[in-house]
Amino acid sequence: MIIKQNQDEIQSYLEDASNFRSGRAEALYVPEDEAEIVQAVVECSREKIPLTINGGGTGTVAGRIPVGGRILTVEKLDRILSIESERKQASLQAGVLVDNFLKLLKKDSLFYPPFPTERTAFISGNASTNASGEYSYYFGPTRRYVERLKVVLSDGEIVEIRRGETFADRDGFCKIGSKKVKIPSYATPDIKCSAGYFCRPGMDAIDLFIGSEGTLGIFTEVDVSLIPALPNRVIMVFFFENVGARFIAPAGRINPTPTSEGRLFEFLSAVKNDKALSALTLEYFDSHSLDFLRPDFPNIPECRFALYVEALESSLEKWLDLLEGYPIVDTWVGQDAKSYQTLIDFRHRLPENINAYFKKIGSQKVSLDFAVPEDRFPELYAYYQNVRETNTDVETILFGHIGENHLHFNYFPKDQQEKERVSRLYEEAARKVISMGGTIAAEHGIGKLKHKYLEMMYGKEGILQMAAVKKILDPACILGLDNIFPRTLL
Repeated sequence: MIIKQNQDEIQSYLEDASNFRSGRAEALYVPEDEAEIVQAVVECSREKIPLTINGGGTGTVAGRIPVGGRILTVEKLDRILSIESERKQASLQAGVLVDNFLKLLKKDSLFYPPFPTERTAFISGNASTNASGEYSYYFGPTRRYVERLKVVLSDGEIVEIRRGETFADRDGFCKIGSKKVKIPSYATPDIKCSAGYFCRPGMDAIDLFIGSEGTLGIFTEVDVSLIPALPNRVIMVFFFENVGARFIAPAGRINPTPTSEGRLFEFLSAVKNDKALSALTLEYFDSHSLDFLRPDFPNIPECRFALYVEALESSLEKWLDLLEGYPIVDTWVGQDAKSYQTLIDFRHRLPENINAYFKKIGSQKVSLDFAVPEDRFPELYAYYQNVRETNTDVETILFGHIGENHLHFNYFPKDQQEKERVSRLYEEAARKVISMGGTIAAEHGIGKLKHKYLEMMYGKEGILQMAAVKKILDPACILGLDNIFPRTLL
């Protein structure tokens, strides 16, 4: 096993997409097999040295960045062990790059639906964060596809957990290897969610590990289910004009200003209720989002917002019928290979341009990763619009996964005074979302940045119950410290 202690060699492992700058580590383990992982964890457990598992670096909440201790990377465990076409399953080592996996599946006319936007992610990172991607509106997140996990616990015990084999009993206890765990009493909301340990009465044991952000064990192998390769698809972008019926919110709730929003919710309802439209992806871009894209796509028309949809090509005529009567100023269609790729670039370019803008103005993004149940989303959308209208001096942008009732509402604070105000706005929005039965982390997890909001969501008792789970499965309390909750609770 390679062990690196030169800080120049370690530095790149102290970075991800979060802009977290407090990372430090005394050494880096680079194991080449499971036995060397066991060797590393046993050594760290014996000496009580914190150990952080390092994935592909695509996370946004500093989950892979340690604050002291040592790092273990699974990058050398990068073999695709098997792809079983008939059973539609694959077995992968932890460090397999998602992009490499997707490319290999094409040869067998198979597909892995929950892949994230960041295809340089490791498959184990996807499982440890319950990652979602561009097709999660239709196919769901990673959790739905994980069939087996092989995990090294901090005392060196190796456990294999297969979906459908081990469940929490009626008293809430679950047997995992030689250990017996009491499942927390809170229930994870039945929406897109990556906030803390997944918990439900009678839950499958494998779901406790999925989304645990490297705090319970080190994944060495991940088995996933697959589907047949998708048929031909088409991408459409609909640009809604800046007029239209007022959206009438439920009684006693905030109404946005008279714009196309009224037709937006009518349109969304029509899409979600008509399976023949076969929408695989359903995304939203506000007018400021489109401003960020205009340097690369100058033909974007002046409009209120845009909807980005990917659907099966066979449904195109049904989409054209649906568009009649809606206040749409322009429609882009990507049907052939070149135009299809152009519209994929349209979707992916936005976060790149936003990040470049942050660097330009010397600011750090403040991003809300909230989602709510279907019946509460119009209220949340109206709430965001009201925040914008009452804080016009703070730059904001609203975009994302509207099909899953999950939009990214980002602030661009330019000085300390604005940062303090944005912090208050963030907390107010979090309380609002929690009161709606929503989540403060829909897809990016908690990491080291959102402890406060997770406690708001589940209460102090819920967080202590999570810590109790960790103490059983990670008896040395060394793995992924400060991810999900602070180490002071251990």
